[in-house]
Amino acid sequence: MQPKGGKKMKRLTKYLRPFFTILLCLVCLNVCVFFILKGKTLANPKILYLLIGWLFIAFWGFTLKEKGGASVKYPLPQKISLKDTFSATLARYFSLICVLLCLFFGILALARPQKEGKTQPPPAQGIDIMLTLDVSGSMDIRDFVTSRPKSVDEVYNRMAAAKETVENFISARTSDRIGIVVFSGAAMLQCPLTLDYFALKEYLSYVYVDMLKGVNGTAVGDAIAVSTQHLKEGIAKSKIIILVTDGESNSGTVDPIAAAKAAATYGIKVYTILMSGDIKNLPYNVPKRDALLAAYKENLPNMIQAKNTLKEISAITGAQAYTAANTAELNGIYAQINALEKTTYQESKKIDYEDAYQFLLWVSLIFALLAFLGGKFIFIKIP
Repeated sequence: MQPKGGKKMKRLTKYLRPFFTILLCLVCLNVCVFFILKGKTLANPKILYLLIGWLFIAFWGFTLKEKGGASVKYPLPQKISLKDTFSATLARYFSLICVLLCLFFGILALARPQKEGKTQPPPAQGIDIMLTLDVSGSMDIRDFVTSRPKSVDEVYNRMAAAKETVENFISARTSDRIGIVVFSGAAMLQCPLTLDYFALKEYLSYVYVDMLKGVNGTAVGDAIAVSTQHLKEGIAKSKIIILVTDGESNSGTVDPIAAAKAAATYGIKVYTILMSGDIKNLPYNVPKRDALLAAYKENLPNMIQAKNTLKEISAITGAQAYTAANTAELNGIYAQINALEKTTYQESKKIDYEDAYQFLLWVSLIFALLAFLGGKFIFIKIP
């Protein structure tokens, strides 16, 4: 006769064994799921509540197996008892484990794991910007320096300084259409408004001094008129012209003030930048330094007149006028314009998702097939 304590311990062991077996399987499955679902989101996360029912099915299945079915008793030699081998345990639980794994991965597939695909930026209200560059002969004067130049290599001509800062400005924009107009005694569209900044920089690289052969002078009015012509039909709510020149308007068919008023009519702002050169800080070994100083003093009244005209143009259109004497100031001016003319973004954001449940579905089907084959052809139960 077996004592009562022994019966309770045997009954407790009968239930604890499948419990710890399921717990161990869950730990292993969670590790697998962690790596499978890493970096993914679930379209139907509430489906995971089905795993609670899966736990009850698993516990019931292992408990049922522990009870066993019909058996045939036969005598054994004394002191010899039957022990469960790995093959016997595998035969007993193989189909059940396959069915449980089929259900587990099937539930995960129903939860629809998804990979985050292409993230679309929020809708932007872009700005149309026309970069209007002076290419007259005076832009070849080499008087633009870094903050503290020590050699001739740190001195730029006006065109090189203008192109470098314009390229930096282009790189700082993301959702704006930008074009280029060049002018000297006349004006010409170099690049139409575009979002292709790579192509825009290519067009900028082809800008050089005196590229408009046969026309001399500085036609600021014509430059504003041509820039306005290519901006006025745009759908952007904000339109600006950034006009870079180094002298007074002395040619062309359109008066600069009249051109500015026409631009203001279309709601176009004209930011002006006068490149005057940093004559005082030129290194002594710069070629023709004395001639540059003399020419600067001689041209000072014209520069003052040009500065006043550019201020009036900007004021008419509701923009600002700047003067740059070196590359640092020029970069600072473009940074200020960047801060003033910001592209506005809406709050909405769209993310494209790509379904990633197919792998889990195939794994579930494979385990279903293994459960069928194991029960019918491999581990056949004989009454």
